Amino acid sequence: MGRASQLQAQESRARIVDSANRLFRQHGVGKVSVADLMQESGMTVGGFYKHFASKEALVAEVCGLAFTQSARTWDKVLARADAAASPRPAELVRGYLANHTPERRCPILAFAPAAGVSPEQAYQDGAQELFAKFVCEARGVDDSPEGRQRAMLLFAAMVGARLLNQATGNAAWVQEMEAAINCAAATPPKNAH
Repeated sequence: MGRASQLQAQESRARIVDSANRLFRQHGVGKVSVADLMQESGMTVGGFYKHFASKEALVAEVCGLAFTQSARTWDKVLARADAAASPRPAELVRGYLANHTPERRCPILAFAPAAGVSPEQAYQDGAQELFAKFVCEARGVDDSPEGRQRAMLLFAAMVGARLLNQATGNAAWVQEMEAAINCAAATPPKNAH
């Protein structure tokens, strides 16, 4: 394969991955067919198999990519919090709950239905990395078991509220729940100095 052909193949593969990332996060893995992906990418279905052995192989790759992108986004949020001297966990929660862009949906939520089928390891690794990052930031200087428990509760509440928001179309009662979670994240733990 010539240099131009290799470059073209890499560009085609990147378009498929980019389309899959957006469509899987927006609609869910199960609702997006290979035909949908290839149409979105401007290619034929037969071209898909030149780049990927199966849809499951693509899902695993895209799942890993989505978690990497989310971790980078969280790093940017933390840097902004530091620059503004804001509490880091409060900024993570606020940013997470404010994300209403379907094509940038959290990979914890977007890939959960498919996690037991194909991208299981990518999903587990990515979700655990985001969880660990959040717990580390939410604990701050509180290394106590209570600090870890509070951080885990905030993470679970944040993800659960986001799921309910998606499922209910941003219902008023879920917005109220999100406000309560934002308030809890901004409130320092009782034993913080």
